[in-house]
Amino acid sequence: MKLTTCGALLVAVALVGCTDRARDRLSSLVERAQSAFGSKGTKAPASATPDLLTQLISWDGIGMNLAYVQQRAGPAIRSEDHRHHYMVQGCQLVLGSDGPDRTIRSVQVALTPGCNVDIGGLLGMPQPQSLNALTFGTFDEAMGSGQYLADCLRDCGNAYVPNVYLVAQGSRALQFRQVMLTAELATDPAMEAAGRWADAMVAKESDGWVETDLGFNCQPQKHRDVAAQALRTVKPEFFSFGDELEFPRCPAAEAAANSEPKAGALTVLIGMVMVPQPAGPCDMDYDKRLRAAGLKANEVSIHGPEDGDFKGYGCVYRIVPAPGNAVPPGSTVTYRSAWEAG
Repeated sequence: MKLTTCGALLVAVALVGCTDRARDRLSSLVERAQSAFGSKGTKAPASATPDLLTQLISWDGIGMNLAYVQQRAGPAIRSEDHRHHYMVQGCQLVLGSDGPDRTIRSVQVALTPGCNVDIGGLLGMPQPQSLNALTFGTFDEAMGSGQYLADCLRDCGNAYVPNVYLVAQGSRALQFRQVMLTAELATDPAMEAAGRWADAMVAKESDGWVETDLGFNCQPQKHRDVAAQALRTVKPEFFSFGDELEFPRCPAAEAAANSEPKAGALTVLIGMVMVPQPAGPCDMDYDKRLRAAGLKANEVSIHGPEDGDFKGYGCVYRIVPAPGNAVPPGSTVTYRSAWEAG
């Protein structure tokens, strides 16, 4: 049996006698020994499980089982269209799930005073980045790329509050997942910035190009520098990341994709090309098909059937933009294909 420091001192009490003075002095020594050395018989605390918020606001959150979140945080405040609203440690989260509502596909975090988490690592930054200090400018600088989009910039009416977005795609290490900022055009800084962006485009293009055609969503790189400068200091309302985030698409491309071909002919708007369909259920030469259409292929290789929509080794899936969409020539089409780990 090991003799602790405190135990040795207590034995000393018995040896020298139990006078009041001895007891007082030894009691003081025992307290000092406990403070300095602690009790060696006390077990070290077990390592704590990472808190749920830290797990969710990280890339580990994408692909996490929704049942795990429900087990730790309880049922969602509300759920609709595969979007599940939670309040976790003071942060308002919306978790987007797959079709069967089994796994998390995306995470949206509201920027509020009570939710000040570090997202520097998530963005690949070498230093911490406070969520509440995030602006369009700091995000753009961290990601080094991205598209500025908007629901509407002029004559939007009063039916809804439009948003502006900055959408960036992660690196290959992040499996080309998306990261996005969203700002509502409801505050003076955001509305003034959007106004400067719109005015500059009208001066170069036309009122119709901005108001009706929403050309900035079809050719986001054309006036990107103007948008970046105008929105540089604007703070977003939401920060989102994951797979297949929701943001505005080119209306001309959507119209072409949704229109029915007549007499077997495939109609494509002037200046646009159609994202081709894969040849059969398992097209292993889809990259060649894209290049033949004047598009760039961005293949994301997955080791093993990790995804629920896996179609077979070497088969393409999760094609974005989806086949049938009309896009500008030279656009990048991202898709996944799975290969056996070797």
